[in-house]
Amino acid sequence: MEFYLSKKNFLKIINLKKNINIKIKFITITYNNFKLNKKIINYFLKKKKKILPHIICKNNIKNFNYLINMYYINNIKNLMIIKGDEKISNFYYCYNFLNIIKNNYKNLFKIYLGLYAEFHQNNLNNIFDFKNNIIKKNIFLKSIFISQYIYDFNSYCYFYDDLSKIKKNIKIIPGIMPINNLKKVISFSNICKSNLPVWLVKKLSNNFFKKKNFNKINIEINCNIIYKMNKFKINFIHFYTMNNTKLINNIFSFLINNFNF
Repeated sequence: MEFYLSKKNFLKIINLKKNINIKIKFITITYNNFKLNKKIINYFLKKKKKILPHIICKNNIKNFNYLINMYYINNIKNLMIIKGDEKISNFYYCYNFLNIIKNNYKNLFKIYLGLYAEFHQNNLNNIFDFKNNIIKKNIFLKSIFISQYIYDFNSYCYFYDDLSKIKKNIKIIPGIMPINNLKKVISFSNICKSNLPVWLVKKLSNNFFKKKNFNKINIEINCNIIYKMNKFKINFIHFYTMNNTKLINNIFSFLINNFNF
């Protein structure tokens, strides 16, 4: 489950967190400012929750070492490393960070990596690039992968099949993101060349100004994807909450009432 952290919504997240009725395996935090993260990290740690702060591959080596050291000192031993969306950065690929962690921290951290089940905006050769990284950088194989959101389950199946041909038993946790803002999802999906089914866009667009209908359809769409994932023997799902835990709870209530979860 992912939260976006900022100075404005810090208290809001804590209040929302109290309303979550589902079992959470871990919480990822997107904001990269350690001083701000520390408050909510300590809050979740007291609740005995597993925390995965994001580290984006755009930091210079000084900032990167600072973040790693601070997280280690504060007993954070799980990290989620993502490439980010910038074309030019000090560490363009995740394995730049992974090598530093491997060399300087040995096996002190458990690493999670972000990936796209379809395409990243800067890389349309998704599988080819992933295959090269796995072959050249074996440290990838020790990591757990968390995918970006998907709305077409077939896309995930094709991606998983391709990865299985490269390496068996790769651990991938698929991402689910309820649609809070349809226009932003359409825009981001176009940038990343992600498959956003036409029927989904039409169905939500037709009910855009009918909040009750929009939320109901939104829940049904995500629940159908989760149901298919469950049939595919996927045991864990990463929710991009957009800080809307009420909607996440509604999704799980729907699953329990309609799919016998």
